Amino acid sequence: MNKMIPLAAVVVLAGCGQETIPEPNAATCAPETFQQAVSKLRSEANRQAFTEACRSFEKAQNMRKWEFKPSSPDRY
Repeated sequence: MNKMIPLAAVVVLAGCGQETIPEPNAATCAPETFQQAVSKLRSEANRQAFTEACRSFEKAQNMRKWEFKPSSPDRY
């Protein structure tokens, strides 16, 4: 039992130092929540990673948009 206490303390302390970035999705990449999420991130590298992830998410969303445009009648 005495060996478990130091191991648990190391695991808890190791987890405290790591900051995770939010998952990019429609809710977290919305302008209001995006600014809040970026301001909560402490590391500049995490801010840049989250910004790039949101840009990539938005590009993917724009590529998926599709609109039917019928050809003109004279091109049949």
